[in-house]
Amino acid sequence: MIKIVWGRIWKDIKNFRIAIMILLLYEVITMHVFQIFCPFLIVTGFPCAGCGLTRAVFCILTGQFITGLRLNPAAPLWIVFLCWFFINRYLKGINDKRTKVWLCFVCVVTLLIYGYRMCYCFPGESPMIYYKNNILVEKLLRK
Repeated sequence: MIKIVWGRIWKDIKNFRIAIMILLLYEVITMHVFQIFCPFLIVTGFPCAGCGLTRAVFCILTGQFITGLRLNPAAPLWIVFLCWFFINRYLKGINDKRTKVWLCFVCVVTLLIYGYRMCYCFPGESPMIYYKNNILVEKLLRK
């Protein structure tokens, strides 16, 4: 069973290897130049709907539930969706037709939460902060 699961995972890694390499290269460059990863934040200075999501998921998975919710309240939805997706794709070996529907639902809820946070929590504590060294401000200051 483990061999089958690893085979499915490895197949996806091979199929998406170029995208994975580009993402890793982007990570190295942006972290070296800007010390942040989010392209929306780098360009505009404003946090995106996913800002803080990785940290939030990590906090929730390590028992820091309140901290995780503060970082990004959509994190529990993403955890549930990703678990469901991985169980279906890798353990069961099926491509569930509902995946796109659930992904759209989680994305819409994430965007609604983001809209609320931008209206009522921005600027505030991390990740809902304004990044002053963004590209748009730098371009405007040069003119």
